Amino acid sequence: MFLTFTLQTSGMKKKPVPAKENPAPSNPAGNRLMAAIAAAVVAFLVYVPSLKNGFVNWDDDATIVNNPLLAQISGQNLRAIFDLQQGSAGLGNYNPLTIFSFYLEKWVSGSLNPGLLHFDNALLHALTVFFVVRVLMALGLGQGGAFVGGLLFGIHPMRVESVAWATERKDVLFAVFFFAALWYYIRWIKSEPRSSRLYMVAVALALLSCFAKVQAVALPLSMLAVDYWLKRPFNFKNIVLEKAPFWMFSVIFGAINVYTLGLQGATDNSMTHFGLGQRLVIGAWSFCVYLYKLVFPWPMLPFYTYPTKLEGWMYAGPLVFVALGAWVWWLHKTGRRAWVFAFLFFFFNVMFLLQVQTAGQGYLADRFTYVAYFGFFALVAWLFDRDAENATSAGRWKTGLAILGVLYAVVTYKQIGVWKNSDTLWSHVIQYEGEKSGLPHWYRGQYYRSQGQYDKALADYQQALSKEPQNAELLNSRGKTYFDMAVSGKYPKERFSDLMKKSLDDYNASMQYAASVRPVTKAAMLINRGAALGTVGQLEQALQDFNQGLQLDPTNKMGYMNLGAVYQKMRQPEKAAEAYREYLKLDPGNARIQKELNKVLSPKS
Repeated sequence: MFLTFTLQTSGMKKKPVPAKENPAPSNPAGNRLMAAIAAAVVAFLVYVPSLKNGFVNWDDDATIVNNPLLAQISGQNLRAIFDLQQGSAGLGNYNPLTIFSFYLEKWVSGSLNPGLLHFDNALLHALTVFFVVRVLMALGLGQGGAFVGGLLFGIHPMRVESVAWATERKDVLFAVFFFAALWYYIRWIKSEPRSSRLYMVAVALALLSCFAKVQAVALPLSMLAVDYWLKRPFNFKNIVLEKAPFWMFSVIFGAINVYTLGLQGATDNSMTHFGLGQRLVIGAWSFCVYLYKLVFPWPMLPFYTYPTKLEGWMYAGPLVFVALGAWVWWLHKTGRRAWVFAFLFFFFNVMFLLQVQTAGQGYLADRFTYVAYFGFFALVAWLFDRDAENATSAGRWKTGLAILGVLYAVVTYKQIGVWKNSDTLWSHVIQYEGEKSGLPHWYRGQYYRSQGQYDKALADYQQALSKEPQNAELLNSRGKTYFDMAVSGKYPKERFSDLMKKSLDDYNASMQYAASVRPVTKAAMLINRGAALGTVGQLEQALQDFNQGLQLDPTNKMGYMNLGAVYQKMRQPEKAAEAYREYLKLDPGNARIQKELNKVLSPKS
């Protein structure tokens, strides 16, 4: 990369000698292994506080707590996890290996215990750090530099969302296989003769990574960045032929996830009302934000509101992006290979996540940098190794890294606390995004409702509705709160009618704005209204809502339970039994429903 020249007293010129850009480690294999283990252990210890966290109502409910695929340990559910439509139902992501890992945890422990899930997330993060260090050493870095790079990867505050959020198991799981595949790929490149075993292991790991999260489609591009670092020639053989299985996985899994996200309506660009040009501006701006947060990770939020309009300063994003591209080209032309690698690896692993094609409700996500930042940590590791032989420079490095490490650990510890529960999570978001969107107040209101804190829930819903008065799901949530208040027994009987009227008013209003909601969501809204109608004795209307809801979503357990209850009230035991049987197909272990089924089948009924 850099050329060094020595002046000769004789006046004779020496040829430039390439600097040791990727110095080979001189430490025994055992020491290198211990460096990787040490970095992994530190990373795990930093995340020990997350083991006390619970689940949050930001995807944990749909992915884990209420996921019908995890309701029962059965062969049917196991097969459904890997089925394209059933496995991606709910949020639209096809990550069956991640759901399977939750399935295994329930099978082993008997329940979906948040402490166990968080422990495994921290463990997988530590294992990812282990392979990060091994990859850095395979790239030619010494023990010290590889340890520094791995440690920064492990404790950087922007890791928190991927590790402390139970749902983001897919990040740490796909990353383990991603970096393990990269490690085996580098070993395969360097093996003489080429080892088919190493290659096949890399292929198998790549496949597992894709099954854990679609972001793994960037693996072959990351391999090209590694080729650049190792100065391999870019020809058809190296780019296409040797990486053919990896390219194939990327195309197949990329297409699968576009299809499954489309099924759930999660790729509809109309929700942002932005054209392609504006979305490109947002993508370039997001790219710049991620670079800024590499150095200064603040603020870190679970949710960043999509802007309703583009601010003038966001148009600087494309200019900065183009300027960075020109600078990286200059770095390449001047031989600064480690710097180019850092930007290439980052770009390859974040390019599909810049929301040019909308996927979700936010335009930024801290978790998107989990793998992408590796390139910059590799650059820091290289710089550390470069200066390691100079006592003064090495001392400065160690002092600076020690201070940075302490700062990162403190910020990471505080950010882990944000994910303690839904209250801490959304209260944190409200500090920064509360005036921009109704969603943080809405989700905190849902948490308060689940805790029986109805007055707090209603206050949050009111705040949310002041920003989104025609949000069908939000109106449905407030209607459910009034319903829960009415049947809770906490309020005077004379308030029952008033609360039920407010509940039905909100449910009816929500259906007026339900044209654009997903079928599975509309089904839940209809079943909620049906429950309220049945409670006030309007049984025929309740049946209509239940049947319509179950047509839209035949997997809604509450629909079958409520349908059975209404048929019992109507003294139609055969139809009640049929509804309860449909429920038990989805949740065979529910003793309460089995008891109701036995009751309607008994002669006395």
